[in-house]
Amino acid sequence: MKLLLTFTSILLCFFNVFSQTNREGTPYGANSDGRLISVFENLKNKTKGSKIKTEKISGSPYFEESFKTAQIVYFGKILKENIYIRYNAYSDEMEMAKSESQTSSDDALIKNKKITCTLNGYSYKYLNYIKENKQPAVGYLKELFKGNKFSLYVREIKEYKEGVKAKSSLEGSFPPRFTDKTDYYIALGDGSLKQTKLSKKHIVNTLSSYEQEIKSFINSNKVKLKNPSDIIKLFNFLEDI
Repeated sequence: MKLLLTFTSILLCFFNVFSQTNREGTPYGANSDGRLISVFENLKNKTKGSKIKTEKISGSPYFEESFKTAQIVYFGKILKENIYIRYNAYSDEMEMAKSESQTSSDDALIKNKKITCTLNGYSYKYLNYIKENKQPAVGYLKELFKGNKFSLYVREIKEYKEGVKAKSSLEGSFPPRFTDKTDYYIALGDGSLKQTKLSKKHIVNTLSSYEQEIKSFINSNKVKLKNPSDIIKLFNFLEDI
C-alpha cells in the first residue's frame, strides 16, 4: 500500500510539472505559437496591394527583398515575439511575415504613431512631416538622430515612372521602372519635421538661431554638411551647448 501511494504521488507531481511547463509555452505545448499568432493578428492590416504589375517593371519596390527580424514597440511595450518585416518603399508599408523564408505577404503592420519598428538597427516611425512647398503628410521615416534639441530623419521611397516609347530612331525608350528618392527632415525639439537639404547654406538657413555655432563647428571640423554623418556630428555638438 505504501509503495502504491508513493508511486501515485510521484505520478501526480510529474503531471503537475508537465501541466505547468506546458502553460509557460515550452516545447511540451503550442502556447508559444499561439501567442505569436495572437500578436500577429493584433498587429496586422491588409496591404493596400499594387495597381501595377511589378514583374513588368524595371527595379524593385523594396530596398531589401528579404524579410528581416524586427523589434516592434507597441504602445510603449517591446514585443518579445519574432516578427519578420520588409519595407515596401513604393506603397509605404511594413510588410509582415511569420518566417524570414516567405517571399510575399498580404499583411502589413498597422500604421500608428505609437507603433515603432526597428529594422537593421534603425527605428522606423509613422510620423507627420512637411515636405518643401507641399501640404503636411504622414508616412514612415527612418530615425538617424534623436536628441533633446534636434532630430534628423530620412524618408527613403520608391517612385514609379511610366515607360516611354521612342518617337523616332533618334530618341531612346525607357521601360516602366522604380526610381529611388531620398528626403531628409529636421525637427527642433518637439516641433514639426520639415524637409531640409544637405548643404551648409540650407542647414544654416533652417537653423538660423544657431548660425554662429554652426559656422564655428564647420570651421573647426572642416566639414561641408553634405552627408547625414556630418549633420549628426553637428547635432551632437549643438546638443551640448
